[in-house]
Amino acid sequence: MDLIRLLRSLEEFLYELVGWLVFYPRTFLRIIVRPAQMALYTQEELRKPLEARFQATISPVLMLILTVALAHAMELASRAAVPTLQSPVGRILFGSEEGIMLTRSAIFCVYALGAALGTLRQQKIPVTRETLREPFSIQAFLACPFVLALALGELLLRWPGDAWVGPGVAVQAVGILWYLWARAAAYRALNTASWAKAFGLVLASFVVTTVVVLAVAMLVLV
Repeated sequence: MDLIRLLRSLEEFLYELVGWLVFYPRTFLRIIVRPAQMALYTQEELRKPLEARFQATISPVLMLILTVALAHAMELASRAAVPTLQSPVGRILFGSEEGIMLTRSAIFCVYALGAALGTLRQQKIPVTRETLREPFSIQAFLACPFVLALALGELLLRWPGDAWVGPGVAVQAVGILWYLWARAAAYRALNTASWAKAFGLVLASFVVTTVVVLAVAMLVLV
């Protein structure tokens, strides 16, 4: 019986893995091209029963985790030199493949969390586990292209030779601009707001979150 359960679990895992190969690129493309529609789609999906959600895509948080894993795989494949960290906390967070994955996932979840909290604050909705789920899921989707753009830009910046510095900065700049635009578009789709108001709120939230992330990084890594 244990062997049968193991085989069934393996079957489910392999089926899920094959499904990722189909649904990941489709979900990623929909996020890039139609971020506002993806925000509305996420809102609709979360109103369905748990087992019926995200049948045509990958769920938001899993999508973010897979994107971080893909970014890490790109780094491993490139064999680019990884900076050596001297601080004890830095070695714990980035001293193993598992640590790097978890730390990066946490960092980008902070961006999604900051945006979600800002949304609830603007809508004057109390923060609870239930009210936080929807905006956090939407922001987890929107963070995925941002993750890959930063990862690719970082790889180019660490590549030997000064010729890669310009392309690396350009890739990261495009990723940041797209991320701000996507968040503003999603905000407008879910709220009555002008582009100026939406972009101003998104920019302020992004700056605050980035400052917090950098400040914590300086404290624990230096």
